[in-house]
Amino acid sequence: MIDEGVTRSRLERIEKLDDCLLMVMNDFHQEFGDKEGDSNLGTLWAILTPRLMISLRNNPLRTTNQLRSDLRDGLLNPCSAIELFHELIDLRAEYLRILLMRLSETMDDLEEILLKGKELPEHEYLGRVRIQCSRLRRQFSPELIALNRLQKRLPYWLSDEDKYRLNDDLDLLSYLVQEASNLYDRAKVLQDEQAVHVAEFNARNLQVLSVMTVIFLQMTLITGIMGMNMEDLPGIKESFYIVMVLIAMAGAAVYLSLKMRKII
Repeated sequence: MIDEGVTRSRLERIEKLDDCLLMVMNDFHQEFGDKEGDSNLGTLWAILTPRLMISLRNNPLRTTNQLRSDLRDGLLNPCSAIELFHELIDLRAEYLRILLMRLSETMDDLEEILLKGKELPEHEYLGRVRIQCSRLRRQFSPELIALNRLQKRLPYWLSDEDKYRLNDDLDLLSYLVQEASNLYDRAKVLQDEQAVHVAEFNARNLQVLSVMTVIFLQMTLITGIMGMNMEDLPGIKESFYIVMVLIAMAGAAVYLSLKMRKII
């Protein structure tokens, strides 16, 4: 599956191998010196049997590294492999919850900036937050479908308590995906609100420019007409009124052209 590049989320039974559980899940990359809140996603392949859980990945992943570290330090004492699966889901959900909480706090700050109206956040930053929420929602939504399908065909070795915990995992993941969707909608609304603020700012500037143009239009017209020196030009000594008529005709032609095109 790794060689074939299978990255789509799936949870399904393999009856030929003692009804083991095949898992393809999303997890967060673990890099040296990575920033807190980094949401770059990677793919985790795993196989779960009643006594064994084997995970594979191309790059280090945050949740599996944390789970392995907790096992080595004795912080976890699982009685079965399915408990490792639940701990894996819980650790990943906890990190996703923290990430969404930070994004929500960022959205709160951006909303406060927009309400004050003194300055506007960068459009690129808002777009980055929106894309991040969209990516999280797009990657984790298929796992909801996979978990629902798994509940219909559970392995025989899952106990009733494991089934209840699986329901809890499904509810938690559903809540987090819904939260990512809400943050995406908030980012979209903020982008629209920012566009409205930019439009209002440009409208005010254009209004000032229009007022200044109207004020200086008469001055420009008068100085242009009075600055025409035709006294010394041969043949047009008495053509002042002819020039005025041509100016009026040109202005009327422009007005009629704009009127016919319904621009004014």
